Amino acid sequence: MVTGASVDGLVSGMQTSSVIAGLMQVEAAPQTALKAKVSTQQKVISSYQSINTKMGGLLTAAKALNDPTAWKGATATSSSDSVLATTSATSSNQTGSVTFKVKSLAAAESRIFSAGSVGATSDSITSSSNISITNTASGEVKNLPITDGTLKGVVDAINASTDLPVKATAIQLAPGKYTLQLTSKDTGAASAFSIGGIDGLGADVAATEGSDAVLTVGTTNAFEISSSSNTFKGLMDGLTVTAKSVTKDTDPAVTVGVSSDTDGIAAKVQAMVDAANGALSEIGAQTKNASGAVPAGQLAGNSSMQQLASTILQTVSGGAGNLGSLKDVGIELTRDGQLTFDKTKFVSALNADPAKTQSYFNGATDTDGDGIKDGFADKMVGMANKATMSSTGTLAQLITSGNNNITDLNDRISDWDVRLQQRQATLQKQFTAMETALGSMKNQSSWLAGQLSSLG
Repeated sequence: MVTGASVDGLVSGMQTSSVIAGLMQVEAAPQTALKAKVSTQQKVISSYQSINTKMGGLLTAAKALNDPTAWKGATATSSSDSVLATTSATSSNQTGSVTFKVKSLAAAESRIFSAGSVGATSDSITSSSNISITNTASGEVKNLPITDGTLKGVVDAINASTDLPVKATAIQLAPGKYTLQLTSKDTGAASAFSIGGIDGLGADVAATEGSDAVLTVGTTNAFEISSSSNTFKGLMDGLTVTAKSVTKDTDPAVTVGVSSDTDGIAAKVQAMVDAANGALSEIGAQTKNASGAVPAGQLAGNSSMQQLASTILQTVSGGAGNLGSLKDVGIELTRDGQLTFDKTKFVSALNADPAKTQSYFNGATDTDGDGIKDGFADKMVGMANKATMSSTGTLAQLITSGNNNITDLNDRISDWDVRLQQRQATLQKQFTAMETALGSMKNQSSWLAGQLSSLG
């Protein structure tokens, strides 16, 4: 509501500004009611958004469990600090163990020109305009143009190249004696190389020969497994082993094992149950009716939200299609409409029959023909998606509708601002005119009184 300059009457003595303010308050009653509706609608939208956030959390948790690779999780253990064992999710869920000794670690080929030297790194070591590196195993040749034939120039050119398979170092053999060392960027037997084009330092020799890392498996009929690096992939499906040191003769063999990550899978189930309970609690708080001194929720009696809660509960009570009740895998409903999860029962079922237990959550069939498979996680994903999708979701549409309603109400409030400004201006003119008329009458009365007095 707008206000204007005071027009308090100097002639009438009336507090006309207060009178106009009172009249304007009455005039503004419809606009005040609209503003109250905006406030109420904003609270309703906030309630929908709170539920939408909880349902989004449920969708995320259900998707994490709906991913088939979530059921392929495994944990790796190693009996020795000399070997690091890790796993990654794969298409299968292979478990077991393998025992071995680390016979050798991988090494990179390194060659040095120790027979010759120069007095400073600024001295020339080649008269060639090109040096070459030849891979001994494959015969592949890599060439590098040289514009600065000094030791430093050659080192800098080699190290600046992304194409050469080696890196270079200027080595000080003794005071005033410098030479060149080249080392392969890769490890393994295949990293061996020869050098061409360095003619100022004599012949090069191997400082370290490139070699593979080797694991020896077994004793009676032992066999070896080699790798060009210290990392061995695929000893078992999804298992990666990294050797850190050679196993001494007096040390026991190293055993790495892979077991199903039942705790990790159970944690994902618990997360989905917790997310479902969070959504149910939020819906309950927003739709509750008043009880004594406890006020009603902003969405009290909202049938859409009550139906959403019922759908969550029905998803649990409906079980997993032909497989049966979710009680078999530790999930039940309480009397107060919450979900419980018995981890011990779930893990027992998972260990007894992993595939069947997974099918309770990732179903293979769609018995009710709704396009969503029968698994618990399948159903939760479908239901949460339907509620939260950004444009077509139930909650998204309710939020959009509420925001549109607020926009309409604010437009109407703005229209009332114009009306009230016009009405206040009219009242101010009317009261000003009244004061002017009263002033004129007072002047006339004084004139008449003076005339009458002069007649006496």
